[in-house]
Amino acid sequence: MNTNQLNDLLAWRAQREAGLRGEYSWLSLAGLAWLSEGQNAVGSAAGSAVPLPARFPERAGALYLDAGLAQLEPAPGAAWRLGEQLLAGRSGPLRPDTSGEPDLLFLDDLRLMLIQRGDQLAARLWDPQHPTRLDFPGCPWFEPRPDLRLLARVERHQPPRQVTITQMTGTEYTAQMHAALAFEIEGQTYRLDAELRDDGRYTMMFKDATAGKTSYGAGRFLVSELPAGNEVVLDFNYAYSPPCAYTEFATCPLPLPQNVLPIPIEAGEQAEPH
Repeated sequence: MNTNQLNDLLAWRAQREAGLRGEYSWLSLAGLAWLSEGQNAVGSAAGSAVPLPARFPERAGALYLDAGLAQLEPAPGAAWRLGEQLLAGRSGPLRPDTSGEPDLLFLDDLRLMLIQRGDQLAARLWDPQHPTRLDFPGCPWFEPRPDLRLLARVERHQPPRQVTITQMTGTEYTAQMHAALAFEIEGQTYRLDAELRDDGRYTMMFKDATAGKTSYGAGRFLVSELPAGNEVVLDFNYAYSPPCAYTEFATCPLPLPQNVLPIPIEAGEQAEPH
């Protein structure tokens, strides 16, 4: 790893930590409430289907779910905004995250968005005043490992392989693996199945022998460099933890069985300090 590569790595680490400290980052997640058909009370009162932090009204409104469509009806005096527009009454059907352009609801600085996983809808909440964000000490990192910046062989799947990804919530979704990336460590060849991104790089989730010890137990993500022909650089110094490493309110995928490595990859992001 030359000086430029090291400087790039340190800049990327700083950028990642700055992103996690953002106002509506993963660290400001404050709730994930799965909706039931009919009325779902939203507020700080005990037993609310969508519980809000204590500084908000006991009853701030209700989310009404009907045949897979959800609408918010504000409670009297609760100044909900849809984007920048004040809601004067019940909203129209709200677009979830899977739409690509989800509707964002705000109550003061609290943000609410619908997420869809399979055929289930949930209300996801962000609170910029959440202690996880305010008290964030920064990410722990392994020392840079030049020997874990590896050249991999791109073994493309023709056609792409359909796989089932299981999430930590137990729900599943279908994805396409476009290639296996084959690399060597200490004379042994290993492979990771990867998806091709729109920018031409490959992304993958993997788990290694550090998981649950010095790195996050469910695994980590890695994005390759841009491939050159049938070769691509995998720099494990850029391995990073999924959102579930920092919040209980995220829904993270689990690595495919073929992406579980029997060796330790002591590079990239470590486990959250306790």
